[in-house]
Amino acid sequence: MILDLTSLRTLVTAVDLDGFGKAAESLHLSPSTVSLQLRALEERLGKPLFRKIGRRQELTEAGEQLVSFARRMLALNEEAVLAVRGTGLHGKVCLGVPQDFADSWLPQTLVLFTSAHPKVQLEIVVGQSDRLLQLLRNGGLDLALAFGDNGGLSSQLIAMLPVHWYAHATWRALDREPLPLLVLEQPCMFRQQAVDALDRTGTSWRIALSGSSVSAVWAAAKAGLGLVARTAVHVPDGIACLDGTFDLPDLDAVPLHLVRSSHRGDTAIEHLAGLLLNAVGSHLA
Repeated sequence: MILDLTSLRTLVTAVDLDGFGKAAESLHLSPSTVSLQLRALEERLGKPLFRKIGRRQELTEAGEQLVSFARRMLALNEEAVLAVRGTGLHGKVCLGVPQDFADSWLPQTLVLFTSAHPKVQLEIVVGQSDRLLQLLRNGGLDLALAFGDNGGLSSQLIAMLPVHWYAHATWRALDREPLPLLVLEQPCMFRQQAVDALDRTGTSWRIALSGSSVSAVWAAAKAGLGLVARTAVHVPDGIACLDGTFDLPDLDAVPLHLVRSSHRGDTAIEHLAGLLLNAVGSHLA
C-alpha cells in the first residue's frame, strides 16, 4: 500500500485550518476534490479518519495517528526536494516574521534551509505584521509570515489562531481599578482587538505599557504589570492564560498568512515557503 502525499497534504491542511472548505481555498482546490481525496484515504486504509460531532468534523483515533505520520512524511519529502534540487542555487532571500515565531521554532527551520542552500544569502526581518506587509509591497521582502489581513498581496492562509488573555501566573485584578493592558505600539491588531472587546463589555481599561517589541511586552507581563492579548505561538515561562477569569471577554481568532512578494519568485523562495508551511503546521499541532 502506497499513501499519496498529495492527499496527506490535503488532510494536514484541513486539520490545521479546521475545515474542508478552508483547506480547499488554501490549496486552490474545489471542496469536492478535497472530500474525494480524504474519502480515498479512508477507503485505502479501511478506517474512518473523521467523525461528525454536531456541525464539526473531528479526527478519529486513526485520523490522529495518520496526521502525525503525514506531517513527518511531508517534512521528509520537503527535505528530499531541498537536498536534490537545492544544489547550486545562488542569490538572496529576504524573510519577514513576527517575533512570536522568531523566538520559538524559526531557528531550526533556518538551519535546515541554509544547510540545503549554503550559497543562498538569507536575510531575516523581525517586526509587526503591518510593517512586514509594507516591506513586501515595496520589494524589501520576498516572503513573510503575517497575522491578520494579507494586505491584498498573494498569500496562503495557514491557520486561524485563537487569541487569549495572558498575565503572570500570580497576577490578580485589583478591585475597581481599570484593567492594565500591555500592548505593542500602533498599528497592532492584538491591541485593537483587546480594546474593542473590553469596550463592548463596558470594562474599564488603561494602557500600562506600550512597547516596540513583543519581548518587551512579555517582560512587563512577567513583572506582573498587566494583561497581554496574544496567540499561543510563543508564551514565555511563568505566564498563564486567563481566559474565563475576571470576566474577561472572549477574543476573536486571527488568520495567519504566508505572504509572497509580487516582485520576485524563484526556487529558493519556494523551498523556504515549503519549509515554513511544514514547520508552522507541526508547531501549531
